[in-house]
Amino acid sequence: MKKIIVAIAVLAISTVTANARNVSLTAGVGFNSSVFGATGKETNLTETNTAGHIKNEKGVFTDSYTTGFIELNLGDYVSLGYEHTPDAISTPQNETRENVASSTVSVDFNDVNTMYLKINFGDTGLFARAGYVETDLDIKESMASGRTYSNVSTEGTVLGLGYSKQINDSALGIRVEGSYMELDDVSTNNGVSSTGGSVANGGRNTVEMSSAEGLTGKIALTLTLGRD
Repeated sequence: MKKIIVAIAVLAISTVTANARNVSLTAGVGFNSSVFGATGKETNLTETNTAGHIKNEKGVFTDSYTTGFIELNLGDYVSLGYEHTPDAISTPQNETRENVASSTVSVDFNDVNTMYLKINFGDTGLFARAGYVETDLDIKESMASGRTYSNVSTEGTVLGLGYSKQINDSALGIRVEGSYMELDDVSTNNGVSSTGGSVANGGRNTVEMSSAEGLTGKIALTLTLGRD
């Protein structure tokens, strides 16, 4: 998806280069409400480095947050955009286990950044958006063994449909959008090697996240400069 977006973006820039006067800039603030779901798998090796337990869970959570975005409008139909989420998107706290010791863990999705291509459907106000997402996962744990999980990063794609309208033909506008995001699978562990288990560290514990996806509803205020 990332390569496709880059290829289309290069083509769009080439197409409008000869007509640079149609280039404008849009900045906006979005207010988002999302529902996310994922499958988690926890695999534990005991302090003697033998198979412990495997725990599979599916979970869904909701969160609300703000985003800021900026778009380079290449004529009336194509825009290249970048969106940043300054707020952390946080999962609920869940219980994990290192050997027989109960512990808790939650995850913050920090710095969710999206690079995207936006296509406008004429004068209808309707648009479609396709983008590439990157985010850092901050693993927040309280482990009985005192071990910590390594923070990791992941990436994915986002697809959206929406409607935008200028307010009284001014530079200000309002936008509503629904989007779907999918993230790549990712895993982390508590820093114990597969052969380094002991009574003190409780053995190796690995947590994997898969099938991570989300649906988001957004309303945004925009300001466009340079458009006739």
